[in-house]
Amino acid sequence: MIKGILTKDVVLTDVSVKDWREAVSICGKLLLGTHKIVEQYIDSMIKTIEEFGPYMILLPGIALFHGRPDEGVREICLSLVTFREEVGFKEFGDESIKAAFAFGATDESSHMEILREMALLLQDGAFIDLLKNNGSKEQIMDMITSIDKGGM
Repeated sequence: MIKGILTKDVVLTDVSVKDWREAVSICGKLLLGTHKIVEQYIDSMIKTIEEFGPYMILLPGIALFHGRPDEGVREICLSLVTFREEVGFKEFGDESIKAAFAFGATDESSHMEILREMALLLQDGAFIDLLKNNGSKEQIMDMITSIDKGGM
């Protein structure tokens, strides 16, 4: 399932941003470009971080940006961006990331399989190394593809 959603058109690598808001915006614009979200969902992701802080950091250096399911998501979607330099969350202490997924769900439950597959990906040390150490888009896509082949 994740292989069909996290496709090369929604993955960017080695991106430079000035702050976490721009990081969220870039992740969101990938989804906007596929017409799976509307613009207000990007604002929802930013507001969620402003309200709750960087709890979306799943692992050291990797975030899962998301907003509320009812705020502009047309269908389940996922994007991935890796950053050239660490992106800090200065308002919230010393948290920083090197990669981020943006995730959109249409309701509270239909996205559980994608989250399960993401959990498998994020348990793979080689995949994490690619995300944190400027792996190429091709290497990252190969790892994503391998999840459906039992490679993880």
